[in-house]
Amino acid sequence: MALLWTQKQDVGPAGRIFPAMTFDAAHGRAVLFGGEDASGDVLADTWLWDGADWTQVSDMGPSARAGCALAFDAARERVVLLGGFPLTGTLADTWEWDGAEWTQVADTGPSARALSGLAYDAVREQVVLFGGGDNTNLLGDTWAWDGTEWTQIADTGPEARYTHAMTFDVAGQRVLVFGGVSAPPATAALADTWAWDGATWTEVAHFGPPAAEAASAECDGHTVLLFGGGIATTSPIVPFGGTWQWNGQHWTERQDMGPPPRMAAALAFDSGRDRYVLFGGAGAPPTGSIDFPYLGDTWETFDPGAGSG
Repeated sequence: MALLWTQKQDVGPAGRIFPAMTFDAAHGRAVLFGGEDASGDVLADTWLWDGADWTQVSDMGPSARAGCALAFDAARERVVLLGGFPLTGTLADTWEWDGAEWTQVADTGPSARALSGLAYDAVREQVVLFGGGDNTNLLGDTWAWDGTEWTQIADTGPEARYTHAMTFDVAGQRVLVFGGVSAPPATAALADTWAWDGATWTEVAHFGPPAAEAASAECDGHTVLLFGGGIATTSPIVPFGGTWQWNGQHWTERQDMGPPPRMAAALAFDSGRDRYVLFGGAGAPPTGSIDFPYLGDTWETFDPGAGSG
């Protein structure tokens, strides 16, 4: 069965790559923060999506950055933000959004990094961080945030990487990681799938989506949706628009008609309305060009054959 997509609007946040977005279930809004615009500037704006309109709600809080990690901590009803990259360097600060304002809650814990993965582990009621990159290295460490402090919980598992997709797999009751870019000297886009059960990382799939960086993943309470990403088979990288679903055991490619190919987009699942929300990213360059368009469109997708999330 094909997924149904609808373009909602292109009025709201400016086009950007590597914004961060998650769904704030306590307040019924998708929260979008930061990113890099087409002029190369990093952004510090906060936007809320209610299913009809974008509203900019705050320009006070985390400093301007792209590639930060964002997740909703359901136990404490807070959106958690970590790291990212400003114009130079990387950041290590942790912030929380309570539906009205940002508060910095930590500046110690994981080392400075950007383009890492962050997901809320609903079984163990903690926010899990994996990987990312700093100015010189890619990282392969795993950390947990309990609302008060960060604790490193693993230093082995998937190889070091950044720009991977990461979310919580409700069916498997595990945190899921797909793809990304590996560290030198064998720098390459990855196609592996790993799961974290609270104690151990396990590679759970060798077949499925093609190797990709900067794909987007989210779970609807039943299956994990993976959309887009970059295929590094040519130069420049070619964004694609493939859609895959993970059912807790294996990947299945889905037929879809909707958003054009893109990478470095933001994806969230609105559990109140049973809708995936996709925003922005880098589209495919026009014929004869090497310049990626920075997208500012908003799409929603849902599966009429699935139950409510």
